Amino acid sequence: QINVLQAKKKFEILDAMLSFMHAQYTFFQQGYSLLHELDPYMKKLATELDQLVIDSAVEKREMEHKHALIQQRVISFRLQDFSYDDSKVEFNVDAPNGVVMEGYLFKRASNAFKTWNRRWFSIQNSQLVYQKKLKDVLTVVVEDLRLCTVKPCEDIERRFCFEVVSPTKSCMLQADSEKLRQAWIQAVQASIASAYRESPDSYYIE
Repeated sequence: QINVLQAKKKFEILDAMLSFMHAQYTFFQQGYSLLHELDPYMKKLATELDQLVIDSAVEKREMEHKHALIQQRVISFRLQDFSYDDSKVEFNVDAPNGVVMEGYLFKRASNAFKTWNRRWFSIQNSQLVYQKKLKDVLTVVVEDLRLCTVKPCEDIERRFCFEVVSPTKSCMLQADSEKLRQAWIQAVQASIASAYRESPDSYYIE
């Protein structure tokens, strides 16, 4: 009887294994059927993906090319912005709009780092003013040029520098060429002389 029971148990185990294998077969068969139905869509999607990869590579090359062109243009604009035609350097103390001279100069900051910043300077109404951008509000560096002196500076790490000195502060500036530096110095001196002629004041004369 014991041998019979043991033999029956072996058959039960084999039956359970067979049932498990049938379940696995059914599971994978259903999975295959489902994926087989998706096979055309997957092939279409793979083709579209390949095209997307190609388009992305082409677009990347085009963007890199455009970026290189933009960088070249920016450098070109900066070079043009920093370059001046010395033959056109001039100032006019009797200008109708009151602007004796204007143009870009580098200004040394008064902070501890002594950084240099490029600003649009102008001499107008007996004042030295500048703007960060052309449409920004004017910042007055010197309120009255009659109280100032101007001189070139050679003992400095930069070329073409000159200094405008007032009783309360001094402003170190840098032009882009020697001719421009001389033009700015002469423009400041001429503005000082013109301011004295136009509005003589016993206080300033003394």
